[in-house]
Parts: sequence; C-alpha cells; structure tokens
Amino acid sequence: MSEKRKRRGTISFKDVQIAYLCSGITPIENMVQERLASVNTVKRALNHLKTNGSPVDSLEKWFSENFGNGTRGRAAPEPGQERIYRAQQIKTSGTFLRLPLTALAISKGDVVTVKFEKDRIVVKKV
Repeated sequence: MSEKRKRRGTISFKDVQIAYLCSGITPIENMVQERLASVNTVKRALNHLKTNGSPVDSLEKWFSENFGNGTRGRAAPEPGQERIYRAQQIKTSGTFLRLPLTALAISKGDVVTVKFEKDRIVVKKV
C-alpha cells in the first residue's frame, strides 16, 4: 500500500561540465529546458571550466544570450526603449545618474562621447 517516493534527480555542475566537454551545448540546453539543471549550476560549471583553462567560448556565448550576465536589479534596456531614472547624490557631491550602457554595447574600458544639451544627454560609443 505504501508507494516508494520518487527521488528527485539533481544534476551537479560536474555533470554539466562533462556533458559540455563531451557533447557541446545541446545536452545542457536539454537539462535546463527539462529543469534538471538550474541556471546557477550551469554558471558554476562555466566558471570552473574557465578556471581550468578549457575552451568555453560557445558555452559562454549561449549562457549570456539566454541568461544575461546575471546582474541584480532590472534587466538592461533594449535599444529604443525608454526608461525613467532618479537622480542620485552621495553626501556633498553633485547629482548624477547611473545608466546601464550594455544596450549600447559599451563595456568597461570603452570610450564614449557625452553631449549635454538643454533637456537631454546623448551618449555615443566612439
């Protein structure tokens, strides 16, 4: 009368690493789609593979396309999307804005031009 409980199968980050090294991205896509592997498990596997010096370009690209870079807060705006931001101020410094620049494909170290007009600020990648 008593039925045996079905154990929940979990996939570790090592399982994800082995699947990627043996068969590429396809099995990882299936694991995530079937909810056998979490996003954190895949991210952990990716980080360990990078640390070990394994070639992870395709996995890294797939991960960033599907799950982004994992930043906290709301998602980065898409090109052409309009957002409202509040001006910030820390103690006695001047007011400033924190703007996500990933929508403009700007990363750390890139050079941008900023044009201050009467009622708007225009940021362009050089």
